Amino acid sequence: MRITDVITYVAKAYVGKPVTGFRGFYEDVASRISHGFTAVYVKVVTDEGLVGWGEAIAREAPEATAAVINNLFKPMLIGKDPLDNEVLWEQLFSAMRIRGHYAGYYVEALSGIDLALWDIKGKYFGKPVYKLLGGAFRDRVKAYASSVLFMSPEDTVKEVERLVQEGFKYVKVKIGRGYDMDRAVIKAVRDSLGNEVEIMVDANTAYNVSTAIKVGRMLEKYDVLWFEEPVPPDNIEAYSRIAKTLDIPIAAAETLFTKYQWLEFMVREAVDIVMPDIARVGGITEAMKIAAMADAFGIPMTFHVGLSGVGCRAATLQFVASLPSHITFTPTYEYYYVERNPLAYEITNESVEVFRGDDVEIPNRPGLGFELNEERLRKYIV
Repeated sequence: MRITDVITYVAKAYVGKPVTGFRGFYEDVASRISHGFTAVYVKVVTDEGLVGWGEAIAREAPEATAAVINNLFKPMLIGKDPLDNEVLWEQLFSAMRIRGHYAGYYVEALSGIDLALWDIKGKYFGKPVYKLLGGAFRDRVKAYASSVLFMSPEDTVKEVERLVQEGFKYVKVKIGRGYDMDRAVIKAVRDSLGNEVEIMVDANTAYNVSTAIKVGRMLEKYDVLWFEEPVPPDNIEAYSRIAKTLDIPIAAAETLFTKYQWLEFMVREAVDIVMPDIARVGGITEAMKIAAMADAFGIPMTFHVGLSGVGCRAATLQFVASLPSHITFTPTYEYYYVERNPLAYEITNESVEVFRGDDVEIPNRPGLGFELNEERLRKYIV
């Protein structure tokens, strides 16, 4: 079996308002970007009729991601055996590594290719990808509702109450508007709902070290489950200081790429819960190595999905199914409920996310478990 073509689809779905949770320094920037959803879908075609689909995370300028795939990766992949996904991953990663391209758009593009190759491999053997990863430890995974975005304390309580009534035990709340507002919001939720709900918070890198520690100590008093991205991800020393000072688990970092970056955070004891995005870190091939390191360091994993489309979601569910319980942190799957992303829900023939309460079933169809409807996808093609 040989690869005969690699096709990229740059998709955008605008909703006319910011959909991110950034505050602090990034608020003005976020107000001018991220007014919707973007994705780069990758279609790998073979001479045996099998087609694999993958998604490369693409928050802004998805054309750049597609250009890496079209101009660099595609010529390297034509004629190759798609089942050699580990060999192909190393070849693609090494192509520009010596020129300094070992993160960013380059690895995001590589992630999309890797997921498409795993999709082909699963279809070739007629098995869901989790079978190729060694089997499933679970047939469903606990999801959390993400994220309650910057409401008043009173409205935050109403929103969390609504989510609890819908069946969610775990709810993530965005913080980062200053100590007083953060405290007012979390206190209001805890005072109203008590232990009926588990609260996680995400600051989206809004704070410096001293403020993050002050906020973290407040969060500990309200039994918050994790404190996510308190400071920017390029400051490992800051993360290390915060994680060693606070008792609340520090969760990070959806922004990191390959095992090399994750290793630095683990060695420095800078993170208590790792949150890789499978469509950013290098796909399933690299996520397996990150999971092995997390296991060795005794650090549990949960996974970032956020604004991503169906490819990231499907691959995440397959991968989570293959992880033993001592590696996974509960809740494990991020369900972004705020806006219904059409690049996740309107372009497939069958839904990937099938809920039973706040559990999501693991798809057991061959490959990653989804097929894009290209006719529906065209509506969003740039």
